[in-house]
Amino acid sequence: MLKKIASLKKAGAISAFLLIVSLVLFLHFSNPKEEEVVFDWNEYQKEFTQGEQLPVSTESKTSLVVDVKGAIRSPGVYELEGGARIVDAIEIAGGFREDADQLKLNLAQLLHDEMLIYVPIEGEEGITELISLGAGESDGKISINQATVTDLEQLPGIGPAKAAAIITYRDEHGPFKGVEDLLQVSGIGPKSIEKLQEHLIFR
Repeated sequence: MLKKIASLKKAGAISAFLLIVSLVLFLHFSNPKEEEVVFDWNEYQKEFTQGEQLPVSTESKTSLVVDVKGAIRSPGVYELEGGARIVDAIEIAGGFREDADQLKLNLAQLLHDEMLIYVPIEGEEGITELISLGAGESDGKISINQATVTDLEQLPGIGPAKAAAIITYRDEHGPFKGVEDLLQVSGIGPKSIEKLQEHLIFR
């Protein structure tokens, strides 16, 4: 009788142990550990650099062709980007010769397409008309992309302030392509455009 009771207790203890083990295993596998997250900085950088990029302007700058002659080391026809100035044309043509009269040129003047740049020799006469034409006037009209403040003040309705605003806008944004571009200049509206368009050339 005692042996039977002992056997039952032993069997009960084993059953209880197995039940506890089963319960522990069940809880362990039914609630798996959260997967550890490892931050890979190199992979992040790779994805960032390959991600969405800012749009890049595909608009190319307008090119222009000029003819450089006179006391220059390499006279010829050259192509430059829009917004270039006489100093850029002189540089690409090899620079001044030793006998060049540099005082006759405004090196800061903006270039326009088909422009003739003549570098006079020191003491050379008879070129005043050619140089003044290149500075901004043609057939009684003023080239908006070549004119100085003084040239612009000759236009109807343009005083010192508006002339300076036109020059500033041109320097910051490049040559004017048409009369409508002048509307972007502070102080110039449609009425001003009506007065100006017959006095201007855009080249």
